[in-house]
Amino acid sequence: MMDVIIKGGVVVTQNKKREIVDIDIGIKDGLIVKLGEHLSNAKSVIRAENYIITPAYLNGHIHFGEYYLRGYKERLGTEEYISAGEKFCRFFEEELEAIRTSSIDNVMCESIKNGTLTFFGMRGWPRVQRFGVNAFLGYPLMNSEKLAGYLKDFEKQFDSLKQGKDTEYFLALHSLKWLSERELEAVRIFMQSHPDVKLSLHICETKKEIQYITDKYNMSPICLMDKFDLLNEKTLLVHCNYLSEEDRELIKRSGASVAVCHSSNLKLGNVPCDVKALLEKGINVMAATDGPATSDSLSLLDAIRVSALVSGAAVQDLYDMITVNPAKYMGINTGSIQAGNIADLLLYDRNDLCFTYRNSVLENLVYLPGCRPAKILKSGKVIVDNYRYTDNVEVPVLQEKKRIISLIEGKMGMHKR
Repeated sequence: MMDVIIKGGVVVTQNKKREIVDIDIGIKDGLIVKLGEHLSNAKSVIRAENYIITPAYLNGHIHFGEYYLRGYKERLGTEEYISAGEKFCRFFEEELEAIRTSSIDNVMCESIKNGTLTFFGMRGWPRVQRFGVNAFLGYPLMNSEKLAGYLKDFEKQFDSLKQGKDTEYFLALHSLKWLSERELEAVRIFMQSHPDVKLSLHICETKKEIQYITDKYNMSPICLMDKFDLLNEKTLLVHCNYLSEEDRELIKRSGASVAVCHSSNLKLGNVPCDVKALLEKGINVMAATDGPATSDSLSLLDAIRVSALVSGAAVQDLYDMITVNPAKYMGINTGSIQAGNIADLLLYDRNDLCFTYRNSVLENLVYLPGCRPAKILKSGKVIVDNYRYTDNVEVPVLQEKKRIISLIEGKMGMHKR
């Protein structure tokens, strides 16, 4: 007997044929076990005749701790934004742990309600895990005031992290600019001794970064990664706004993946990554929200909508960038609705104003703003129903948010307008 059968929905499978079919979904022990017509014999049934069913989304790059930087007023570039974050942390040093914890909670609640159930982001442990999602959490390496402590004996500190059933840790370099040559050599040695560990970093994000690396090493950041043997199928290159043809060829040959964050880069004044040029070379590309302050929206549909408008990439390619493509890099059995995959599913109300024709489902999801799933299943369990959390997890989160905002406003002398 199955645990759950979802009956009668329009299913966006994201299988190899990218089929959109009217079919039932059978779930047992958190996994999709059967797809077919007229399924029966389950403990419970979800009637889905009025729903579009899609895989839950995978966010290839997110910052959990920057929620309370959202709404900054200056028109900042990337380097200025990093400095603003450092200044914020210094100013609220005594309250920082409570602020960061609340930030993670808000980022998670907002992201989940927008359909993301797999996260690839820097730090976040152990708070992220309490939400029961698929978590890839990055151990940060950055020679900055805020994160310098992670560099000391990072090999031992990383190895001390406890892998869990739904948690995998990876090495998260902020960028090449924030590490010395000696530290990059230490990373190279570490990665050689840990061949199963993933590596992610911001790269070719700004012109200033590229100029700094070129002046120091007489080569591009991508070439520098190759020099240190850090460019392979375990590597995730974030942003990649300014790539040469040589860079793209190196990425293609290495098997590395790319995460693009068009919304945040437009806000920060960077030229967004040329997605079509990467896709044409067969490079695995995923879309990501980046942080809640630079991107503002934590909806991956919003992220690919912006990517669609700036790149002109095909709708199917864009939708792959938040489903099957990140799943391929992360090595996780989700991102498509197939037997054997985790039953992480989104149910969109077909009667919602944003949906039109059955054969325009992907176009509606990609191009129309404001689409949110009415129901969300994590490992076959309904966690959001009628747009609300079933366990009211957001109630204490919002209460603490109110307290933190009052604290920040009070200390900074903000006044209501």
